[in-house]
Amino acid sequence: MFELVYNGGGKSSVLQRKYISNLGGIGMDHRIVTKPGFEIIGFSIRTRTADGENNREIPAFWQRYMEEKMGERLSGLAVTNAEYGICDEFDMDSGEFSYIIGVEVKEGAEAPEGTIRRTYPEQTYAVFTTPKVEPDRFTEAIQSTWGAIFGEWLPQSGYEHAAAAEIEYYDERCWRDRNELLEMDIYIPIQRKED
Repeated sequence: MFELVYNGGGKSSVLQRKYISNLGGIGMDHRIVTKPGFEIIGFSIRTRTADGENNREIPAFWQRYMEEKMGERLSGLAVTNAEYGICDEFDMDSGEFSYIIGVEVKEGAEAPEGTIRRTYPEQTYAVFTTPKVEPDRFTEAIQSTWGAIFGEWLPQSGYEHAAAAEIEYYDERCWRDRNELLEMDIYIPIQRKED
């Protein structure tokens, strides 16, 4: 599914603080991948970054998705068992964006009523894995990893945001019925900074 382009195992100077100790260690190790184009069918909300609104609304959206078993409507369409959380349709002036919970779908899959379909082109991403944590700390680990990416890694990386969708990738590593400790991947769209 992903083509490995470069392994960025080294850490830049700002990342000497390798771990955020209260989460069991957020390492800023990453890999650079080129993800082929793909299509998603899922459910969407509109949220914004002001006052941390997205940090409340997105976990609540996931809770509703699980409680209402919304994923069952998508399971027959999925290419894999993984689910995506995708941030796109950014409005930089207002801080608003869409957040989609969905699955990568088979070619020709029909979108059920009440769902949305999005197609994403091939893109280069920096991929970060959250620390393994207990289920009750999973949301905190995800949010702290996002903060470390944008607050520490990206400004010192030699890359800039590529103005494309950001991806959260949830696979069997975060299934609560199979794992005592959970983790997931965050994909940040990147391009080299111009000098």
